[in-house]
Amino acid sequence: MINGLTRSIGLLLAIFCLFNDGYGQATNKNGRLINVKDHQAVGDGTTDDTAAIQAAISHAAAGDTVFIPEGSYLVRSLGLKSGTHIKGEGMLIQRVEGVKEEVTTEKQNSSMPLFRGHNVDNVFLSVRAQTVYEAAYFSGSKNISISHSTLLGDPTNPRSFSGLLFYDCENIDVANTKISFYGAPRELPDVYQRGTAIRVLSSRDIRVEHCEITQNGENGIFMHGTPDGAVENNIISNNGMSAIQVAFGTTGKEKNYRFIKNVMEGNAADAIDINNRSARPHWDINCHIEDNLSRNNGFVKGQSTPDGSGIATLINLSGVTMLNNVAAGNNRPALYIENCGKIYASGNKADNQVEVVLQFDELRLEDNSFGSISLLANVDGKKLLMHNNQLYSMSLPNGIKVDSLILSSNLISKATLNFNMTGNIRLKENTINSHSKDGALLLVKVNSAYLERNIITSLGSYAISTRKTAENVEILDNDINSVNACILDDGAVGLRVIGNKLLSLEGGGFRHTVVSRSPDRLVLSKNEHTTTPKHAAIYLEGQGTAEIISEKIISGAVDYGTVDVKTSLK
Repeated sequence: MINGLTRSIGLLLAIFCLFNDGYGQATNKNGRLINVKDHQAVGDGTTDDTAAIQAAISHAAAGDTVFIPEGSYLVRSLGLKSGTHIKGEGMLIQRVEGVKEEVTTEKQNSSMPLFRGHNVDNVFLSVRAQTVYEAAYFSGSKNISISHSTLLGDPTNPRSFSGLLFYDCENIDVANTKISFYGAPRELPDVYQRGTAIRVLSSRDIRVEHCEITQNGENGIFMHGTPDGAVENNIISNNGMSAIQVAFGTTGKEKNYRFIKNVMEGNAADAIDINNRSARPHWDINCHIEDNLSRNNGFVKGQSTPDGSGIATLINLSGVTMLNNVAAGNNRPALYIENCGKIYASGNKADNQVEVVLQFDELRLEDNSFGSISLLANVDGKKLLMHNNQLYSMSLPNGIKVDSLILSSNLISKATLNFNMTGNIRLKENTINSHSKDGALLLVKVNSAYLERNIITSLGSYAISTRKTAENVEILDNDINSVNACILDDGAVGLRVIGNKLLSLEGGGFRHTVVSRSPDRLVLSKNEHTTTPKHAAIYLEGQGTAEIISEKIISGAVDYGTVDVKTSLK
């Protein structure tokens, strides 16, 4: 990537010297400037100027620039030469005669692009064009730059070829260019059509910067089997599929991507879709997604499509970092993560959820603001770490597996956390609020649960409920405020409740701080209990055993029923 960037900067500096003399005049200090009108081009909008412009290109040597002055030039298809540059102030209008070609699965390129470059090197285009097929198709070529161009396709064609097509190319720059109308507008939410602005196949080292890519039939930018891609500072909007899509072959070349500071708005599918459907397990692709703005993706004429993630869809990947992205009003999750390895997200803000599917190795979410986190029913993960995030809720369906689930310093404002899973959880220094009738935290099944120094407020029901199948549960040094009861225990074996401040709030059916039904070696120690004087703060029922040591009853009473209690109260 660094070598490619160096080549790119050098090429752009050379281009600047070619076309700017300080007074905005078209000049060429390193070669000849060849005017197509000197080769009998007319530019009147009715004359076929293909042969004249091709003659000018054929006459050019390496380092020369073919200049197309103001006017409208009807053309069919033009061949490019290595080292020859095209600068156009006039409008090239492609004219195609005979049967019109259409893109198919087998036919990815037309036989008549406006510009055709095969095995060419060091070519620069700066043109204005309205085309029937591709504006430019390059194959087997390298060191290609397209800058300060306007490329317009056919907005009536639902099976359009791409605006720019690159196959087996290397070191490509597309900058300060507008690409629109390659394909008809998408009409239906469940059917998409063809017409991508920039399509890159089996190439490497592609950069797209400061472009406006809008109103194309399919994707804004599509890369397949292509490593080393950078898409930065672009507006990619109102396209019929994703703003950016990366698809995978079978060679494992796909890696090193930078998607930074783009505005992706009104596209009918995802903002960024990186989809590895190969049989190989999640690939480490070294992908950096930062400072993008994504809005209102995933809709066609106000109807939801099957897609529309706000920040990214990531499938069968690893090594993806997402920083400081903003997403609002999108149809699908802010992040969709399926069968991934190591994924890191920090500083992102979105009004909808993170959705996690199938397997993951390590998912780290820090300093984000999301609507919710949803782990779907088939999740089997190794480590999920969430630190200092702001969420409305978190969905944890029954039967999932997460070896280590760690939540620290998060704000969860509308929590109903149902832990019925295989694995170990640790909640530390979170602020958890709930208005749900199901309570804030329900521990049904876990291998271990460690809750420390959290602030938990439940205004709808119990703050923490534990079932008999929840193993190795420790509730330490938390501030818990709740209606009904701060802790409701249904006999979790060896439950330890130590050093907590427990406050019973008005509004529930009764005013206990701890309720344990048939406790099994329950330990209460050094907790502070506050309820009304006429209610039992600690209420035990059924048969069982409990150890109650150094409890502090600030207000209220105790009722141990028939439980076998070893006790020492302050």
